[in-house]
Amino acid sequence: MLPRLLRSSIHLKRQTPPITITATRQPYHPKTQPNMAETKGARELQKLFQNIQGAAGDSWEETLLDSARRVSAPLAIRMLDQIGLNKDTAAAFRILDNGCGVGVVASELQSMIKPEVLQQSSILCGDFSEPIVGLVQKRIEEEGWINTEMRQIDAQNIDFDAASFTHVTMNIGFHVVPDSEAALNEALRILKPGGTLGFTTWHRTPGWAPDLQAAFKSFPFEAPLAVTLQTSKWGDWADVNWVRETLEDRGLQDVKVEVLAHLGRVDSAEHFTTHFAMMTNWTMNSCWSEELRKEHPAEEVHGLVRDFLENKYEGKGWDMTWVSIIASGRVPA
Repeated sequence: MLPRLLRSSIHLKRQTPPITITATRQPYHPKTQPNMAETKGARELQKLFQNIQGAAGDSWEETLLDSARRVSAPLAIRMLDQIGLNKDTAAAFRILDNGCGVGVVASELQSMIKPEVLQQSSILCGDFSEPIVGLVQKRIEEEGWINTEMRQIDAQNIDFDAASFTHVTMNIGFHVVPDSEAALNEALRILKPGGTLGFTTWHRTPGWAPDLQAAFKSFPFEAPLAVTLQTSKWGDWADVNWVRETLEDRGLQDVKVEVLAHLGRVDSAEHFTTHFAMMTNWTMNSCWSEELRKEHPAEEVHGLVRDFLENKYEGKGWDMTWVSIIASGRVPA
């Protein structure tokens, strides 16, 4: 079941009035350079992406697909609508979904676009992770996606001619690309005149982080934990004003930057532990010494996290809050 969608608002409880997030223009102050922990976190995250089947466990495909439905699908739906791809689309298009992950954007396009329009269109999914390439290729074949192709693509160096696509998207990706400036420049380079860029990034700490931070603090030993929204060495992808100014400075027209909040359901403590094991391992590898990881291996840590959340939520499920930026702009015709 997909989370409830809330435009620029967060409902923490039914009886609580919504909290409106207004993306007003404010002076932008550049962020400082990443510290050593962030740099190590970036390296560890790239390793995780390359070995995602090992990081997510034996049922990694099922786990990733379920997480995508709960977490990133609402962002993809809103982003696609913002760039003019929805159930009313009548014109053929050629889109590259870069950093495609498990194929959320392509899957939503298959669901919302009329078959006769898909027959005249082209959808290319791209990701640098070999396991992800294999997973999406399998989905294309098994689910019968129309005019959809999967390729291994480096977002920082895209092997396509200029002006190749009508749309380029990246759902929760730019902030974790090592050289996100190169990735943005490449995305704009391959857009046709009048083509549209659409992307999403996190605006607030990801939904899993508060519970994991609370769990780590409860451990009977010191457990360092630093959660960073961005591992890219360039930009400030969580800042609404930086995103807007960056797109405008590159000459994009009709720039639109919005904030979206939604609630994603966690079924149980076990569900959290399984679905966010990758992030638990990532934080351990990024913040813990080798000695501490040997003293308290991942299996022990996952058990401690599960026990803490089981007690905190009294054996029940709960909602996590996800707050993201939905951005788009059009290349001049």
